[in-house]
Amino acid sequence: VAAFAAAALLAFAASAFRRHPPSGLDAHAAEIQRTAMAELGAIRETTRGKAVLILEFIKPEWSRQRFDPQATQRRSAWRYYLAGSVLTYSPDVEAAARAVDFIVSPDRVESDALLTPRNEQAFLYDSAGIDDFVEWYRAAYQQAVSAGDPVARSYFDVHLGDDTLTFVRDPCVREDPGRRAIFVEVTLADPKFDIRFYRYPILFEGKCIAVLSLIGYPAVSHIRTGQHLTGDRRWIVDMDL
Repeated sequence: VAAFAAAALLAFAASAFRRHPPSGLDAHAAEIQRTAMAELGAIRETTRGKAVLILEFIKPEWSRQRFDPQATQRRSAWRYYLAGSVLTYSPDVEAAARAVDFIVSPDRVESDALLTPRNEQAFLYDSAGIDDFVEWYRAAYQQAVSAGDPVARSYFDVHLGDDTLTFVRDPCVREDPGRRAIFVEVTLADPKFDIRFYRYPILFEGKCIAVLSLIGYPAVSHIRTGQHLTGDRRWIVDMDL
């Protein structure tokens, strides 16, 4: 009954979205959302009743030409369109992949395990594709740490690139409280557009990484980021740009 109710709710939401896209979405952003919903609907038919690992996006290219503050806040909503599957969001991707049938990610990683090569927004992989994801995470981690000293050091080292903010921690283990959400508050030159994000670190090979794309955000003047760990423990850093 619960599964039927969830599916009915999603069908209603999809129908409402097609008739009345959420306020604040321009035509381009609304079309991106429609494409993602259609692709997830097709993926749902394949993964129904199966175990699926949902991976956080890490490729900054995924958000290129997708700037819209409200649309950005809604990107996580696509996960809920996989009703009928057994979903896991474990940051320990290597361990989690061994216990699932499929992987779904907004990142396109070239792999023999890619099952939806024609998709544009949401991609389905056989679980064996985790090896290709880990290879990409390793390269992204190395690129960040080899580019120079971090702009801030705390529980995570924070590296600022031309269009990305990358958080790295080594070592990082399954029980590490640092695997909780990292908040990022971006202040633009126009104070009317302060934006808040949450990014969840990905754990692989004893390291953690999280990436936030700054593509499309004009005139970023200040970034505040940090985490609430356990109890009263927390870390916060401020960066003027």
